[in-house]
Amino acid sequence: MKIYFILLPFLLTACTHRGAFNEFHITKKQKLSIEELQSTKIKDTKNNANGLVAVLYLNKVDKKEFHTKEYFYVSLYKQNETNSKPTFLLNNKQPITIKKLPQHNRFTKLTSLNAAWLQNYMVIFKKEQGALKFQVKENNSSSKVLLFQQN
Repeated sequence: MKIYFILLPFLLTACTHRGAFNEFHITKKQKLSIEELQSTKIKDTKNNANGLVAVLYLNKVDKKEFHTKEYFYVSLYKQNETNSKPTFLLNNKQPITIKKLPQHNRFTKLTSLNAAWLQNYMVIFKKEQGALKFQVKENNSSSKVLLFQQN
């Protein structure tokens, strides 16, 4: 009888050919997005958190589509909703384009960031050389500098 209890787990697992992750499919772009996504808090001068920002460097995710400039997908949560607009900086330079995106857009699938309270943006900068230092500022608050490496 003891031998049956010892062998039972082996018999049950031997019949299993597939693991839990066999049905879990992720595209190459989704995998790259997970690796490239960075986030940080937005804090005021007293070090109080006022929000969160998640930033995806799109040039690494889709090199064919995003290569002429520096493209970022930004999801922003502000704790206290204000009418002020955030300032996005790359190497202390202003973007050439900021597009506010709807809650459901083509990038939410890449980041899994999809909530009604998020503000989503496509932020485009001129092409830069070397390390990319991205920062968000609003009123008296700012994020840490997020460092992205080019291809």
